[in-house]
Amino acid sequence: MRDARRSSIRVSPGGAAGERGGRAPRIPPGPSCMLQIHDDAGHEDTPLEGKLDRRDAEHLVRRTGFGLRSQQVEELLGLTRSQAVDRIMDFSANPPASPPAVVFNEEESRWSQIRDLTRWWINRMQTVPRGLEEKLVLFWHSHFASSADSVSYAWQTWDQNKLFRDQALGNFGDLAHAMSVQPAMLTYLDNYRNKAGNPNENFARELFELHILGVGNYTEADIVGSAKAWTGHMLSEDRRNYEFHPWHHDYRDKTIFGITRDWDGPAIIDEVLRGSKKLPAARYLARKLFEYLAYQGPDEAVVATLADYYLANDLSIGLLVRAILLHDEFWSERARFAYVRSPVEYAVACLIGAGSSQEESRPDWWLDTMGQELFYPPNPSGWHLNGYWISATSMWAKAGFARHVAWKAVDRDHLAEILTMGAPQAVSLVLSFFGLPEVSTATRRALEDYVYAERATDEWPLHANLLTLVMLTPEMQLA
Repeated sequence: MRDARRSSIRVSPGGAAGERGGRAPRIPPGPSCMLQIHDDAGHEDTPLEGKLDRRDAEHLVRRTGFGLRSQQVEELLGLTRSQAVDRIMDFSANPPASPPAVVFNEEESRWSQIRDLTRWWINRMQTVPRGLEEKLVLFWHSHFASSADSVSYAWQTWDQNKLFRDQALGNFGDLAHAMSVQPAMLTYLDNYRNKAGNPNENFARELFELHILGVGNYTEADIVGSAKAWTGHMLSEDRRNYEFHPWHHDYRDKTIFGITRDWDGPAIIDEVLRGSKKLPAARYLARKLFEYLAYQGPDEAVVATLADYYLANDLSIGLLVRAILLHDEFWSERARFAYVRSPVEYAVACLIGAGSSQEESRPDWWLDTMGQELFYPPNPSGWHLNGYWISATSMWAKAGFARHVAWKAVDRDHLAEILTMGAPQAVSLVLSFFGLPEVSTATRRALEDYVYAERATDEWPLHANLLTLVMLTPEMQLA
C-alpha cells in the first residue's frame, strides 16, 4: 500500500462542487465526480478501478450502515471502488422520511412522542437500502448535540432530525447556519435568552469548541465577543420558531479573531468556515468524519489532504465523505474492524442478523442502560467513539438485549436447521447471519465447544443460546 502521507486527492475535470441549500445534493456517479489519487511525483495510482472482492464489499457495507445483508454485499461485487461508493451514497433508493403523526399532536405527552419517534428512527436505520444516510444523521445528531428534554414541542426535535437528513451530504456552511437558529438548539444552549447587557456564552462556546472549529483555535476573548454577536437571535414568544429581536442585539464593536467590527452571529460562522479560521475548521471536520468512517488517530497528512479537498469544493460534505470512502486508508487493514459499534448501531445490527424488528424486540427499552438513548445525548459534546462504549454496565445490558432478541427469533424456520447440523456448520451459519465471516480461532472454538456441550445435555434451547453468544462475541462489537 502506498504511503498515505504522500497522497493527495483532486477532482478530475468536470468535478462538481457542493450544492447549496435545499435537499442534500446527490453525488453524481461516474466521471463528473471522479476522484483521482496522485503521489508527489505525479504518478497516478489505479486502486479506484480495482474490482471489489467479497471482503472489500463487506467492509464498505459494514462501515457505512448498521449491519450486513448479503444482498447489499452481492450488488457491490465486481464494481470498482468509485462505482461502489457512488452506489452506497445514492440515497434516492431510500423511501421518504415520514415520522409518526403523534410527533405533531401537541395533546400527547412529549415522552410518548419522543418514544415513538425513537422507534420510527430505529426502524428506518434497519430497513433503508442505503444505511449511510441514517448513519450520517446519527453523526450529525451527536455533532450538533441537543436533548429532547429541553424542547418546548416534540416536533422541534423531529425538525432537527429532518434537517440532519436533508443536509447529510449538503453544504456544511448551510448546515451550520441552519443549526445555529434551529429552535431545539436555541433552547438547549440557551441562546434564546441571550440579550445585550446580559450575554449568555453557552452557545458561543459550543459553536467554537464542538460545532465548527475545535479546541485550541480560539480564545476566551473570542467567546465573549461571539456571545455578544449572537445576542437577539432568539425564539418567538411561544417558543415555536426562531426570531431575531433587534432590540436585544448588541450593536457595539466586538473583537473576534483579532478583527474589530460590529459582528453579527452568522458572520462569525462565515469567518470561521471561509475566512481566517478556514484551515483549522476544515481539518477539525475532516478529522472527525474520517474517524467516524475509518479509524481514530489518522496521520496529519491524511487529514490535511482531505481538508484541502473539502475547501476546494465549497464545503461539500458529500464530496468530503466520498473522498474519505475512496481514500486508501479507508481500505487499509488498520480500518478493518477498527470501530466499536455504539449501542444503537449494535442493537440494529442484532435486529438485522437475527431477522427481528424494532416492533418485535423493542431496542429502545434497552438503549438507555447500554449508554445511548436517542434524542437524549449526555451533554453538548454528544457521544464519543470506541473506548467510550466499553464498560461492564454496557456489556450486561447488551447481554440482556441479545438474549431477548434471540428468544424472539427462536421459532423462525431458518433457525430450526441449526438443530440438525454439525457444530462447525451450525456456528458458521449463525456467524453468517450477522456478517461475521472473519472471527478469531478462539471465538470459533468457544462457540463450537458450546454446541458440543449443549448437545450433551439438552439441545432444545441450542439455537437461541447460540444466537445469543454470537451477538456477544468480540467481533460483533466491531465494524
